[in-house]
Amino acid sequence: VNMTIKEEAIQVLCKKAANLFGMDEKALGADTRFEEDLHCKSTNIVQFSAALEDAFEIEVPFMELKKKKTFGEAADWLANQL
Repeated sequence: VNMTIKEEAIQVLCKKAANLFGMDEKALGADTRFEEDLHCKSTNIVQFSAALEDAFEIEVPFMELKKKKTFGEAADWLANQL
């Protein structure tokens, strides 16, 4: 299966969220919101940014990720960096 960078990034975020918050990965997606849906704290955003860095070998500044509302927005940003 040839996924786009965006799809792959969303998958990485969903997997990380499932691990961090004990949620079902299938219940998460592009429209999952960091704050409203997951109630992310700064430390969680750092964990998401680390997960993306590991997956894509690119620097993902925490402050940049913190500005994004949804997994989709974060994935769009990441895809534009690559």
